[in-house]
Amino acid sequence: MSVKPKLIPRKFLSSDERLVFESRPSAFKFMVSGSIVMLFGIFALVIFAWKWIPNAPSIPYISDYIDNADYGQFVQMAFGAVFFLALIYFFYKWLRWSSTVYAVTDERIILQRGILNKVYDDIALTLVTNVDLVQTFGKRVLGYGTLVFSTQGTTNRKNSLVWEWVPDPIDVRRKLQEVMDVRVKPPLK
Repeated sequence: MSVKPKLIPRKFLSSDERLVFESRPSAFKFMVSGSIVMLFGIFALVIFAWKWIPNAPSIPYISDYIDNADYGQFVQMAFGAVFFLALIYFFYKWLRWSSTVYAVTDERIILQRGILNKVYDDIALTLVTNVDLVQTFGKRVLGYGTLVFSTQGTTNRKNSLVWEWVPDPIDVRRKLQEVMDVRVKPPLK
């Protein structure tokens, strides 16, 4: 039942710790806003480059501002800046998605996040008292959900470990429950 680590660094696991599951959150959560902003950025890039396209028809209202001798160059540069900012935002969202990892080992539950500064949150399986699965209608249609891991002594969600937009959360919860049953429950004699 052990998986070879691909997303979580092997050096983060102890020598006898076995990885059971690892995944990233849905790219949908992180990349929808980035993709929409990128569409606006591509639109801005087209307008920025429109002046250099041979035989291009004029764009109503916008061509008048770009062709203006007094401030046309500034308007064109503003559209170039919009594209550049959209590109930066898209890559920021992609980096946030690619640096977030959910993992379960035979000893603990791990949440890794952070682009430049890495944050590793983990909970020992023996401390987990409850695993809640939350799926809104939209997430259920898309096949995603939120897993909330409550530990001994926590009474609210703020003090719990939360995995958002987990792909196939029912299967993940089942795998986690199997590991917890083996790890936490004493063997039958």
